[in-house]
Parts: sequence; C-alpha cells; structure tokens
Amino acid sequence: MQLSELLLPFATYFSEFLGTYWIVFVASILLISEEDYGSNEFWRPTAIAFATIAATYATSAVSGSHLNPALSLAYGLTRKMYWGRVWAYIIIQVVAGIAASATVVAMMNKRLPEVTPKASYSFADAAVVEGIYSFMLCFVSLNVLASMHTNPRGARNQFFALAIGFVMIAGNYPASQISGGFINPAITIGVVVMGPLSGAVLKSFLIAAAQVAGSFAAAVFFFLIRPEELAALGLGVGGSTGLSCSRLCGAVKALNFCGNRNLNQKEEQEDGDSNSEDDIEVNATSRKYVSPWPARFLAETVGTYLVVLTYGLCSVITSKSSRLQSHEHKALMLLNAEFASTSSNSTSGTASDFRSSGDAMLSTPMSTGAAVLSMTYALGAVSGAQFNPAVTLAVMLSSRDPYVWAEAPSRILSQASGALAAGVTLIAIVAEGDVQHADQKTLPWLGPSDGYSWLQVTTCEMFFTAVMAYVYLCMMTVESPRYPKAASTTSFDHGLAVGLCYMAGGWVIELVSGGVMNPAIALGIVTADVLNNWPIRHFSASIHALLQYVGWQCAGGTIASFAFWLVHPLLYKPDPLLAK
Repeated sequence: MQLSELLLPFATYFSEFLGTYWIVFVASILLISEEDYGSNEFWRPTAIAFATIAATYATSAVSGSHLNPALSLAYGLTRKMYWGRVWAYIIIQVVAGIAASATVVAMMNKRLPEVTPKASYSFADAAVVEGIYSFMLCFVSLNVLASMHTNPRGARNQFFALAIGFVMIAGNYPASQISGGFINPAITIGVVVMGPLSGAVLKSFLIAAAQVAGSFAAAVFFFLIRPEELAALGLGVGGSTGLSCSRLCGAVKALNFCGNRNLNQKEEQEDGDSNSEDDIEVNATSRKYVSPWPARFLAETVGTYLVVLTYGLCSVITSKSSRLQSHEHKALMLLNAEFASTSSNSTSGTASDFRSSGDAMLSTPMSTGAAVLSMTYALGAVSGAQFNPAVTLAVMLSSRDPYVWAEAPSRILSQASGALAAGVTLIAIVAEGDVQHADQKTLPWLGPSDGYSWLQVTTCEMFFTAVMAYVYLCMMTVESPRYPKAASTTSFDHGLAVGLCYMAGGWVIELVSGGVMNPAIALGIVTADVLNNWPIRHFSASIHALLQYVGWQCAGGTIASFAFWLVHPLLYKPDPLLAK
C-alpha cells in the first residue's frame, strides 16, 4: 500500500489544521506587533481577512474550509456534517490555534496580550459584539457554502471565500476596539492559552462561549430564511409560511443535537465539502426559485441590521479614537509655547476632527462596505439583498422585480425594522458610561461637518446613493439573453461591485456628510441619538436632518432608475416572439 493511500483518510484533517494554523498565526503575530511596535490597528482586520480568503479557497476542495470551530458546530446543527467529523474538526482547529499561537510566542519571545475588553467596555459588551459577528460569520458561511440553491449541482458559486473573508473586515474593526476582534474561537482559545496567566482567563473563555452561541443563532436563522433546507430534511412546518411561533419552533427542532445527520433525505451526501458533486441535486429551475415572503422579509431585516450596526459601531470607535488623539496632540503642542496658538486652533476636538481622522476615512466605509458585500453574497438569492430603501425604490421604479411593487411597503418596513434594532443594539453596547451627550459627537450624527453646507451634504448623498443604486441595478437585476455578459448568480462580481461601490463613496464623502448613502443607516443613527439623549432635549433638529438625508437619498434612487433605463433599453423592448 502506498503512503498516499495511508494518508488519504486524514487529508481533510491535515487541510483543516493547516488552514486554521495559518489564520491564527497571522492574527497572533499581528497582536504582538501591534502591542510592541504600534502598528496601525486598521490593517489587522484586513490582514486576517485576506488570510481567511486565501485559506478558504485553498482548503475548500479537500475539507470544505471551515477553519473555525463555531462554523463546524453550525454545520453539525444544520445536518450538513456528521457529529463524529464535527468534533474531529473542532479538536483539530483548536489544536491548530494553540500551535500557531505557541509558534508566535516562541518566535517573538513574548507572550500574547490578554483577552480582555478594551477601554471602559465590560465583558458583557465584548461578548455581545463577538456573538453578533460570530453569528454573521457562521450565517454567511452557511449561506454561501452549504445552501443548496446557492450551490446548485454543476454550478458552484465562486464567491464563497470573498463573502467569508469580508465578514472579518466588517466585524473585526469595531470588535477589535471593544473585545479584541477575534470572532473565531480558534483564535480566541489560542491567544488565551498562550497569553498571560491571570484571574481574567476564565472570563476570557466567555468570549469563546459567545462565539459558539453565535453559531447556534446562525443555524436557526439559516433554517428560517431558507425553508427549502427544512423541506429537504422532511421537516416542513405544517404548511405554515409566516414568521409564526410554529415556524420558529420548527427551525429550532431541526437543529441536530445527536448523531443523526439526515432525516427523510433519500440521498446521503459525502462528508466534508458540502459543495461536492454528491450534493443533493437541485434541478434546473432552482435559479428561478422564489423564497416565500416571510423569508424575504427576515432576510432584509437581518442584512440591514448588520449593515447599520457595523456603520454605527465603527463611527463610535473612530470618534472616540480621534477625540483621544486630538486631546493627546493638544497636550503635546501646549508643551511648546511656539505652537500654542496653532494647537488651540487646529486641535479643538470639533466634529470635523472626528470625521477627518485617518481611521474614520478608512475603517467606517470599508467595514460597512464589507458588510454589504458579504450579506449581498449570502442573501442575494433570497431577497435580492437590497438593505437600502433607496435601492428598493430604484428597483421599483425601474420595474426590475415583478414582486417589488406589491412588496415595497413591507420590504421598506423590514429594512426600517433592522435599522431600529441596530440603533437600540448600538446604545446597549456603548451607553454604559461611555457615550456622552450629542454635544461631544461620540455617536454618529446627521449633518454637515464644519466648513460644509447642507447643499453640499445633500448633493453628495444624492449623487453617491444614485451611483450605488445604479450599480445594484446593473449587477443584480439584469438576467436577459439580450445582455449575455451580465453578472450571473454564481460569479463573484455582483456582490463585489455593490460592496466596493459603497466603500468608494464612503471614502469620498466621509468628510462632508458622514458617507451614509442609505436611509436605513440614517434612521439607525437618529434612533441611537434619540435613545441616548431622551428625554433631555427636543429632537426637531435630528428629525429634520433625517428627512433631509432620506429625501435626497431617495432622489438618488430615482435618478439611478432613470439612468438604468437609458443604458439598458433592450430590457424594455418587447419580445417579437411574444407579440400578438
């Protein structure tokens, strides 16, 4: 027997070990270099994300590229893998994380930093943030790796690693300033084991427990938003199609806590890579499959919630960071009488200082755009992944969705619900003695920065919202043989274009208007402002600013629909074969 045949049963485990080791090694060495050499914290999430993308693509053909104990657990819960292999994967990933952290400690001759909340945040705040973004990571991974309709037989999607990697960019920056930004239990456990021994070690494992809890939530929402997965398991919910208690109970009941993987499935899938050719066959009509209305409603709510929360957390973090840097710079400048007058003018800690910091110019648009990108890949086949009332308006006016005219009110309601929930979550995380009232501008706000007028704000918001809505229409709604080069549902370009468009616009107008470009984000900002300052002042200015932003952003959506009609006339030309 050849050596290759002896190693064959262990190939998937070697693959998981190497991929996880690489990700944790990158994360650990960045933690030490950041602490010792003052590396820019912005690049740590980006480096971890790129390492995740490379490792996911490299290991997907062999092991399914889990590289995360929480994701392997989610696979077991959703019956995508037998529990025997799930536990083997989890053990391998944890061992790989500890080995990678130990390698970094030996190489750098320094222990890793303690896993503890940053600044004045509590362990509860850190656990909530880690749980939310672990949920996002597992939920996106299930949708792009394990969903039958995202991966029809013979037409596997090409974007799965991009979707997973950009979750690390979306979540790691805000989480890094609150909890340390681990998101992956393999990283958390590796850093805890090889970090300083202190009384907070047991509390540090609460972070890993929160990440595991996120995988449970991801499994439940995966079944709720993709009811076809329940049907494939023979777990229909008695004809219930609404977001009812029976449907929620059915999704929870479908979670697999024992060794049985399938219930009424007639075909057994090969363990490991859920995208293999042995997957349950989805027929050719699957691309025309329309998710039920409750699934579309919930998909828009969840996606909008994560996008708005990411924007809010990033804005809070960068505002605090820029305010601290401004005060430190002012103190240093005052030591030199020659520059005293300069310091008093240039480091006053105004709102413009907060928005003009380098972190704000980079992290908030990039993290929010990454959230848009990942959730577009995850939920594009369910609801269209709009997450933006202005985009919904553009789709409606361009007549690109036969359901959107009837669904527009409920779809906008779902987006507003997600925005309101995100505003409440934002305050719950940052309000405990950290957020001051609006005069200090710790929270994001609506309005022009110093030196800009409302005319410039509304023009910028309208123009870049129009660009983003136009890109969405071009990438997500053109499915016609008259445009054979249009983006397909399995290629990587549609979500990438939409997400990068948000990043570009955010970087350009961050200094002017905050780079909102989404009425749902504007609503979330005002919700947080109202809750933070209730009931000490009137909110007429906030409501006026909200109406200004929403009105001009919706005007941008209207312009986008007209521009789309001008550029794609063949989509509106009647088919002569269908003419009477």
